[in-house]
Order: sequence, then structure tokens, then C-alpha cells
Amino acid sequence: MRFVWLLMLFGGVAVAIFTNNPLLLGLGLLVALISGFCAVFAFVAARIDSTARPDSALLTPEVLAAVRARAAQQRGPQPPAQTVRPSLPQRSDQQG
Repeated sequence: MRFVWLLMLFGGVAVAIFTNNPLLLGLGLLVALISGFCAVFAFVAARIDSTARPDSALLTPEVLAAVRARAAQQRGPQPPAQTVRPSLPQRSDQQG
């Protein structure tokens, strides 16, 4: 489909170049602009699709849970994290 957009782009430019009618000139430029925009996005989508991983390569939630459990087991028991509250400086209301 991306090559159809490209052909429409070239056709619109050709109509705009070789016409003497202002209506056809505007129509040709409009077709060229829209089809050029669509052609660019079609080529970008094809490029992204060619480098994307297939859905079958994605891990399922069960596999992710197993990987997390194995990593937690290899790390060993972790001491509970202690929350330390920062002490605020004492405010002096009296100036001497």
C-alpha cells in the first residue's frame, strides 16, 4: 500500500506541473500533499514492524512471576527496610 501512496504522490505532482487549470493545480497539490503524508507514515510503520519483536516473544505473567521468585531466592533474605525520618532543625521564635 505504501507504493500506491508513492504513485499517487508522483501523479499529483505531475498533474500540478502539467496543467493550465487552477482547479486541477490545487487538486493535484492537495492529492500530492495528502498522499505524501500517508506514504511517509506507511514507510515508517513498515520499518517499525520489521524491527519489532513478535508477540510470541513476550513473557507471560506466570513466567515473569517465576523469574522474580527465582531472583528473590538467589538474593537471599533481605532485612526489612527501616524508614528514617529526617529531623527538622529547631525553629527559634525568639531573636535575641
